Amino acid sequence: MQDLYAGREQSKAKHEIYARYLVPFATKILSTWRTIDVIDGFAGPWKNNDTLNLSDTSIGVSLRELSKVAEQQGHEASSPRIRCIYNEADPDSYQILKAFIERSKPEYPLLKLLTFEGTFEQNSVAIDRAADHQFRLLFVDPTGYSGFPPSCLRTFDNGRSYEIIVNMMRSFLERQATGGHPDTRKNLAGLLGAKRAERLVRGDLTIELVEQEYLKMLKEDLGFRFSCYSPIHNPDRDQIHFNLAYGTNHPEGLEVLRNAEFKALSDHDRTRFTKKVDQKGGDLFGDMFDEIEVRGPYLRARQEHCERVESTIRSVLIKHGATEFFELAAKVQEQLYLKRTEIGAAIVNMTKAEIVSDQWRQPRQRKPRHKDVITLMSS
Repeated sequence: MQDLYAGREQSKAKHEIYARYLVPFATKILSTWRTIDVIDGFAGPWKNNDTLNLSDTSIGVSLRELSKVAEQQGHEASSPRIRCIYNEADPDSYQILKAFIERSKPEYPLLKLLTFEGTFEQNSVAIDRAADHQFRLLFVDPTGYSGFPPSCLRTFDNGRSYEIIVNMMRSFLERQATGGHPDTRKNLAGLLGAKRAERLVRGDLTIELVEQEYLKMLKEDLGFRFSCYSPIHNPDRDQIHFNLAYGTNHPEGLEVLRNAEFKALSDHDRTRFTKKVDQKGGDLFGDMFDEIEVRGPYLRARQEHCERVESTIRSVLIKHGATEFFELAAKVQEQLYLKRTEIGAAIVNMTKAEIVSDQWRQPRQRKPRHKDVITLMSS
């Protein structure tokens, strides 16, 4: 069987996160809101191998996963509750997209399907007008670093609840925004806004600073309560290739993302290891089976995050004071690639060590619940 992602395993990991995020996201949202718009601002298709079904694209992923949700929830074709909106600027790609969507409509009768041709920035107002469902997910996955300035993203912040996933392509950012490029200031302004760009170029500019400033922009300029990254490494270079920036207003969003990330990026680490074994000729007795080699960069980072979860919890409580567990876990997840159960286990340990007050715990209660208030012990 053809490996549709051969040579672009990082794209497979990106699509796996997206797929594993979409089902629980849509399921949870539709338990509160009746309708959802999922907007793909840079849909493509681009560099896909499945030209018939586009299964190795964000288009195919969203149709497949959201159709599952609609079927599971008993949606009716006469009144679809999920709309997928695909925007593409390249004329050739758009013609492929449009033809695919038209022939796919009978296969996905429970979804509303809509396409736009043109740049995302130019079409943002028209897309916003068409996306009149109660909740929105905005998926921004460009082939570069531009075309989605804060002013464009702010178009969608008009009173309706929404979440956002933005694929930050490190290689483009390093060349165009941090590598001494003559248009660095202009490029940064297109990504972050003029004021933030001006502040950054006055200092020692690094890719990490740009990425952190982007998370600040999501919260301070676009109004999201929480923001974080999911890093996807290039398996051939052990460098971050994609960094998925995420913005949400609900603690549950962080939990959904971190769970999707864990499953997808654990598999991605195994893919990295398999490639290295194949490249070395499958030597089963070499040092490649050392545990550090078997675990890729994501799982190594998770191990390090597990080791500092208690100090992070402590820092959050010092900064914010007594905090409900639901909220506390999300604030920790902004910084660490951990699931809520792991943060809860750390709180149990900190309670036993008399670092955290035991007032959250009721008789026979083994772990903190959503509304339990977590506080540090008085010194």
